[in-house]
Amino acid sequence: MTDQPATPPDAPRDLPFTIDLRRVHLAVGWIAFGLPLSLVAVARLPSVCFHDSISHFYFSPVGGDILVGALSFIGLLLICLYSFDAAGGEGARRWTWLDILLIRLAGIAALVVAFVPASGNGCTRSGAEAARAFIDGSGAPSFDFWAVLLARPGPTGFPLDAVHYSAAGVMFLILAYVVLRVFTRVNSEAALRAGNRKGLRNGCYRVLGRVILGVVAVLGIKMIAATAAPDLLGFWDRFNLTFVLEAVGLAAFGLSWMIKGRFLPVFEDAAARSQPRAA
Repeated sequence: MTDQPATPPDAPRDLPFTIDLRRVHLAVGWIAFGLPLSLVAVARLPSVCFHDSISHFYFSPVGGDILVGALSFIGLLLICLYSFDAAGGEGARRWTWLDILLIRLAGIAALVVAFVPASGNGCTRSGAEAARAFIDGSGAPSFDFWAVLLARPGPTGFPLDAVHYSAAGVMFLILAYVVLRVFTRVNSEAALRAGNRKGLRNGCYRVLGRVILGVVAVLGIKMIAATAAPDLLGFWDRFNLTFVLEAVGLAAFGLSWMIKGRFLPVFEDAAARSQPRAA
């Protein structure tokens, strides 16, 4: 009887399915890209108004569940997707432990954005819309998570409200770093061979990463300007510009991860494509 070779201790166990990292990238990308579109569709419902920002959809029927669910999915995947020993392996050849640590931090920030809402509901509230309103000490609905949590009679606002926005800023800044500085590295053998599409992918990553940074910069300037000129806020909210910019940033983030997952054949390296069988 022939002895069977021992299974290496680090070998993966037999699973009834195939783990494909590219599909995970695609899942993250499609959800980030589709989140704003889903909320726009929800806003068409009779009992839901179009909120000033994506974050304020927390307080809408259906929209709040979509928002928290999507951000939780993205956050948990960012936290669990890469292990520290993945750095240097195929697909992550030039990654470092710091890159993986930052991605995990972005995942934590996404969870904070999901479960620590901004103050106010972000629209002229209709009577039917009270899906996620908190109840204050008097039994009345409140759209201030912090005021209810700390049992304060009035809205808390800044600086406690800054936790939500700071987490959102950290998440977007780290994601921009990943797109611009991590995805653009040569991380696979196929990207070194003839027929690679690394230049095309990197061109897209650089554009999309800069779009994310531009969104963060404009929103930061808006927050500062609104403090000095409150009239600007009325004009800004009238056209839902915060929602528009956040949607653009999420779309850029989503597209970059979809490209990482090769959602179109044009982004795939020739050496990584399936080869036809010999006749």
